Amino acid sequence: MENSLKNHIGNKVSNWYRCHGRHNLPWRKNITPYRIWISEIMLQQTQVNTAIDYFNKFMKQYPDLTSIKSAKEDDIYALWSGLGYYRRASHIFRAKELIHKDFNGQMPDDFDSLLSLPGIGRSTAGAILSIAFKKPYPILDANVKKVIARIFHKKKFNEKEFWHLSENLLDKKDIFSYQQGIMDIGAQLCMPKKPQCDLCPIQNNCIANELGSYVTLQKKKPKKKEIFLQFNLFSKGEKYFLSKNDALGFWKNLWIPPVNIVEKCNFDIVHQLSHRSLKIAFNEKVNIRPCTKGKWFSKEELKTIGIPKPISDRLLLNG
Repeated sequence: MENSLKNHIGNKVSNWYRCHGRHNLPWRKNITPYRIWISEIMLQQTQVNTAIDYFNKFMKQYPDLTSIKSAKEDDIYALWSGLGYYRRASHIFRAKELIHKDFNGQMPDDFDSLLSLPGIGRSTAGAILSIAFKKPYPILDANVKKVIARIFHKKKFNEKEFWHLSENLLDKKDIFSYQQGIMDIGAQLCMPKKPQCDLCPIQNNCIANELGSYVTLQKKKPKKKEIFLQFNLFSKGEKYFLSKNDALGFWKNLWIPPVNIVEKCNFDIVHQLSHRSLKIAFNEKVNIRPCTKGKWFSKEELKTIGIPKPISDRLLLNG
């Protein structure tokens, strides 16, 4: 496909976004590098509709790099509670520490410096540079991959080739509108099974549409591993005992009750993680002293620390 045609596609995407894009998303207002960074980290593993409330809550507490400077890791985990993929919260904490230590409290505006920060890969760096700093860097998230795969009818993902195609499609005259537009087209029109090609601005430039063959790069999800957990809820008055236990292999740095991993048990709830299906049982241990190190937390204190959602739901309900 000639470069002139690729540029024409980029221009179509930008024009479409200006008329039909999701301008109401909170991270597309009051654009700052910090706001784009936080939104991109949240959106790495989370659907847009789920991320909105968490982003707004996060911005209310920490609206900029100055306000988040003194935040402890537990403070960030508390705001992240229920969003999942908690390593992202740790990345934000570690990255903001480095930003204040090495970059004078300012989000760096060059590619290599951004890549040096925890949790920021090539696509996230490209999003920050293009959306916040208006620099012509490509992105390659799941939605962009899908659109590119269909425009060029690529049935297999070749990372180097896809990055090259993503860069060539950029509308350098309006990089902000293009980046938002290509993501919105992938999320709203270029659906996996029933794409809305009649509404797509690049339908006449799409080989998949021309052939009626809508390729997808989605991989078959592996079967989740079942894990049975018994949490012992030690209570003293209206306080609960929690500790940090990384032995599970997930929920690292979060506060949880003492837990036993068992072969099977009668469980109270099922909680889904990306690769695991957790079958969780709760055992009440009133006025019994726990045999491990940890802390006692009141109901109000539980709201200020990082706790996995199924645990916080149970404890706050009981409280």
